[in-house]
Amino acid sequence: MASNASVICKFSDGTIGYLRNAVTLDTATEVKTDASGLLNIAGDLSVGQAFQGKTLTHASVKVQTDSATTGAFGYASIIGVSGNIIGAIQGGGTQSTGLPRLKRPVKMTTGVKINVFAQAVADAVQYATLAVYCASGKVDIFTGLGVNATDVSMTSVVGGLTLGESLSNQQVVCYYSCYSSVNGVADTGIVNGVNAIFAEDASGQLKAMIYPCQGLGNPMQVPWIEDSFRVSQNDTLTLRANV
Repeated sequence: MASNASVICKFSDGTIGYLRNAVTLDTATEVKTDASGLLNIAGDLSVGQAFQGKTLTHASVKVQTDSATTGAFGYASIIGVSGNIIGAIQGGGTQSTGLPRLKRPVKMTTGVKINVFAQAVADAVQYATLAVYCASGKVDIFTGLGVNATDVSMTSVVGGLTLGESLSNQQVVCYYSCYSSVNGVADTGIVNGVNAIFAEDASGQLKAMIYPCQGLGNPMQVPWIEDSFRVSQNDTLTLRANV
């Protein structure tokens, strides 16, 4: 079954944007302005080109699978003109009271785009994702594909860096995490899996443990968790799943 991602955007001047594209599951896909012709929108434009000069302040993402409810949100990144991540967007559910505010506004310019990573919910090992904001303003997103009863190092989606390599000396201040398995990260007891993703220092001392959301999130968006930990150069982020 095909899946698509919708992104509703709101800008500081009150302008509303609507992005929608078919997405390839298990990979980041750029979502451009809706080209259905059902709305008065110039379609198939990257967000930065379509809304040049505007400041994005609110956004949310919804993943929809055709004739099914198995489409799950993994992460959404705002990519800058140099290819780095300059923002992260919440998703996974529907908001009846308005769009969630971005942690930090983002100025639109040609070359800025929005990528969405989606999966199908299944009783299987899945990709875990973690989007983080740091006190400095730095943003990064980490992923790792689960392997049954095995430690998997989660790495940044741009550059493939470990947690410590990407965020050395940074102070993480908030994050969200997703894992779209039907029964959770570690669903066959306590022997082979850890039911959270975990950050450790070089000696194996725990620095953070994070419960992922399933990514469906109805009726709410995947929430930002306001938490803080400092990252050192040799820190790692690990997924140990079982099914």
